[in-house]
Amino acid sequence: MEPLPINTEPVSDTVLSEHRGRTSSGWKVYSRLIRYALVYKTRLLLAIILSLVIAFSFGTMIVSLGTAVKLTLYEPAQSQNKTIFNAEEDPAIHYANEIKKWDSNFHKWFNKSSVGWDETFLQFVGKMRAHKLFALSIAIIIVITLTFISGCARFFQEYFAGSVGAFVSVDLSKKMYQNIMTQSLGFFESHSSGDVVARFSNDIFMVNRGLSNAFIKVLREPFKALTFLVVAISVDPWLTLVGICILPPLGYALIQLGLYVRKSVRRSLMKVADLASLINETTRGILIIKGFQMEDFLKQRYDIEASRLRRFLRKMVKADSATEPITEFILVVGFSGFVLFSGYRVITYRLDMGDLLQVYLALAMILDPVRKLSTVNNMIQTSVASAERVFEYLDLRPDIQDIPQAVQLQPLSKEIRFENVSFSYDGKKVVLDNLNFSIRRGEKVALVGPSGSGKTTIVKLIPRFYDIKDGTIYFDDIDIRKATLESLREKIAIVTQDTILFSGSVRDNLTGGNTNITDEQIEQALVMAHAKEFVSQMPRGLDSNLGEFGQLLSGGQRQRLALARAILKDPEVLLLDEATSNLDSESEKYIQEALINFLKGRTSIIIAHRLSTIMNADRILVLDHGKLVEQGSHDQLLKQQGVYYQLYQHQFRSTYESTEK
Repeated sequence: MEPLPINTEPVSDTVLSEHRGRTSSGWKVYSRLIRYALVYKTRLLLAIILSLVIAFSFGTMIVSLGTAVKLTLYEPAQSQNKTIFNAEEDPAIHYANEIKKWDSNFHKWFNKSSVGWDETFLQFVGKMRAHKLFALSIAIIIVITLTFISGCARFFQEYFAGSVGAFVSVDLSKKMYQNIMTQSLGFFESHSSGDVVARFSNDIFMVNRGLSNAFIKVLREPFKALTFLVVAISVDPWLTLVGICILPPLGYALIQLGLYVRKSVRRSLMKVADLASLINETTRGILIIKGFQMEDFLKQRYDIEASRLRRFLRKMVKADSATEPITEFILVVGFSGFVLFSGYRVITYRLDMGDLLQVYLALAMILDPVRKLSTVNNMIQTSVASAERVFEYLDLRPDIQDIPQAVQLQPLSKEIRFENVSFSYDGKKVVLDNLNFSIRRGEKVALVGPSGSGKTTIVKLIPRFYDIKDGTIYFDDIDIRKATLESLREKIAIVTQDTILFSGSVRDNLTGGNTNITDEQIEQALVMAHAKEFVSQMPRGLDSNLGEFGQLLSGGQRQRLALARAILKDPEVLLLDEATSNLDSESEKYIQEALINFLKGRTSIIIAHRLSTIMNADRILVLDHGKLVEQGSHDQLLKQQGVYYQLYQHQFRSTYESTEK
């Protein structure tokens, strides 16, 4: 697939709230979609050419049938005139003269004698007049031939035009995924999973549906309508003017209905996102739901959200249902005036039956493209409402990104240093308050403190998942905000309390798609994490599928695979946030032994509530209300009888004693 040559200037994450607070110009959004479609200009051009073929086929059909009727049913004004052709009035003579001029000019250009096509034409018309069934057969052949041609052209036109809509939707989906992958951790923590999933599923589907149908009809129906209009005007412009006078009020009605549909669609999509979030929470928390008998509560909550969605969907259905009846009513009113005026023109001998048939057929066939185009506006408004939500994510600029002259970090040689670091997630509540400490290369540091003291926040700041507003974090002597994200994060591995595994094989989860990692390296990491035994017992070993979020494994098994993944990365800095929380005491003991060897020479920061883990640290940093209140070894901190001593008495000691037993 061709790359998209579209450079859209992104905006910050705050654009979401701005988007929700206003309604973008529908045409501006749709023109942006058109720019994506122009990437596939060859398909669009083919669709346009085929649309012209379709329009030409129908136009030729109308003119041919009208001409055949005019030639076949012509009767001389003087009934006593028994000749077949009347030189003064007969349309056959008029057409024969035109053919004769064309024939003479053609053969004059090529220096050849005239063949006499005009005489052949008159003979053919004479046969039609003498044998009406023959004339009817000719008309049927014309209709069948042109219908076959237009049918073939329509198939390929709908294929090329519809595929453009599908390709654009896939491109939008890919670009949106690529863009949200660049967003900071704050984006994912502030947006529900249901809203994100809804934009990839429901919104992209609606864009595809709206674009595909719109491209098919917008590229075809206007050409058909214009062709029919030209045919009608060429026969009788005044009668045609009466027939099309209903278009302005029809257009106004359709525009108003389209705006109503767009508003309802946008609100419906937001409610779909809310329902998706609720369903996701239900599937992830089904154990708690059943354990605490929350089924009725969640059913009621779902019913409330579904009722709101139903209200907006009802408005959409109402607008869609009104579109065609309003269109038909306006068309019938206009057609009634057309019938009266055309009857007057025929009665006063200003229009013959052949010409009247052409005008009638042309204007009658205009109704089909007008009716189809009346529904296109609703489709466009639907796709615009969905595209607005897609573009909100496409326009996001990551809060955290490399500065223009970002430097590549070299391997850590001295220390990681926090200088006067303060941090707040929302700009109001202080989470970290003027922290100052350093972690030497190869040092193993434990972070302890009451819940909410800022331990996990420190772990998130070191890989720069968030940017601090006050103070500086140094990697050696380089501010991490001046280093490239890639060079910073490639030196760090993280194992969190909430083990994250992905659907796919054991191998894919451990390597992350890195094909340079060998099976021998994977085996070694599994052994160190005490995961080799259960992986080897799985049906396909390393190629066994783990299921969504690794649900086919126990909590302890998932945690050990997460540890193996970190070991396999061979990082300079290892961040362990309750990494052994889901392991039994025996497994933890084995892993602690493995980690002792693995952590030698590596800078590691460990958050744990188990005393056995904390006591193995070279140094302990004690946090309380976002401040560093104590630091030192286990024995030193106990002698101070401060915050750490209180934690030891109420938390660590009891846990340690129960573990030892």
